[in-house]
Amino acid sequence: MTVQEHPFSPKALQVYAVTILFYSIIYMVLMVLPFYSITIGASKTQIGFIMGATMLASTIARPIAGKIIDRYGTGKVFVIGLLIFAISLSGYFFPSIGMFIIVRLIQGVVAAFFSTAMEIITIDLLSERMRAQGLSLYSLATILPTTFGPAIALLLKDYMPMSWIFFLFFTMGVGNFVFGLLISRQIQSQIEHKQSNHSPFLGSWKHRILLLSSGIMLLASIANGAIFTFLPLYLEQNGSNFAEIYFLIQTLVLVFSRFWGRKWIPSDGTVPYKVVFLTITLAAAGTLLIGVSNSPIGLSIAAICNGVAFSLLYPALLTFVSFSVPHQNRGFLLGLFIGAADLGFAMGALVMGPLADASSFSLMYITCSVCCLLALAFIPGYRRNQLKKEQKKEAV
Repeated sequence: MTVQEHPFSPKALQVYAVTILFYSIIYMVLMVLPFYSITIGASKTQIGFIMGATMLASTIARPIAGKIIDRYGTGKVFVIGLLIFAISLSGYFFPSIGMFIIVRLIQGVVAAFFSTAMEIITIDLLSERMRAQGLSLYSLATILPTTFGPAIALLLKDYMPMSWIFFLFFTMGVGNFVFGLLISRQIQSQIEHKQSNHSPFLGSWKHRILLLSSGIMLLASIANGAIFTFLPLYLEQNGSNFAEIYFLIQTLVLVFSRFWGRKWIPSDGTVPYKVVFLTITLAAAGTLLIGVSNSPIGLSIAAICNGVAFSLLYPALLTFVSFSVPHQNRGFLLGLFIGAADLGFAMGALVMGPLADASSFSLMYITCSVCCLLALAFIPGYRRNQLKKEQKKEAV
């Protein structure tokens, strides 16, 4: 089977579709579960732990998921992941705080396996020339449900009992497993047996590239995590009700930029200097604006800056790292990179929260902006690494 030369090929569209359905369930559960937890007497602290368990489990499971994918292949892993995810949704039929925590931990592990496997499937399904566009569209598929999932979930909450809602989610999970099983059979021969066609030069990967890329992603993700976790509280504390509009603007910009900006990302293994510098600068500026301005104009500009930044940075770095890692250990190393993004997002809540308590939300967001600026210091490291590679190549 030949690789696909178009990011909108039928097989690629099937990959995006199963991803959209998976994350639709994730985001709808995320919106409804706190209300369900309140009905069984959960405190705010317990709700926070229930909701945060998924990201924590996902961060820890990423490298493990990559290692297992390297050994057993992507097709089997993502189908088994969808099966376990569907079964885990049945845990909500037995409402208790302990059960909810267990289910959320399981779903965090499943999310790590699923997303890592699907990103590698996307890499293998498309030609190297189309890889950046494919990974951008896959990333778009993971966030597209945020534009409709929460609204649908809240609408269901107003008109259906919680038991019915979670039975609907369970049915969707079973349907997604069946869909995933069908498409895995169609693309299995390609995703399991495709051989790496990287040049020996690209194959001589060094861990320096992973460390640089992961460091940049982690520092930028701290800002992203702090925005999603604390912005509504920050604005409410300052008498502003602009949070909903902010997230609407950022999401629309993110979706638009990820779709139209996919062609700006290099897909030949070269360092995406321009994209990384632009996105990090925008993230620093957007986060700084949040810290110093509560005006609608300032927050709107911040939403645009952050929407563009977080739409392009992750697929750009993921594409670059995918060209740099050795094929035989690719899952594990990509898992480490993705885990760095998850860890940064989690730190935006776990580390920046205490900082906000000790000082203020404003100072917290200014600190997040400084973290983004620190990420810029990693960029020259790519140049030094590239020079060393060129010197070794000339010596040969």
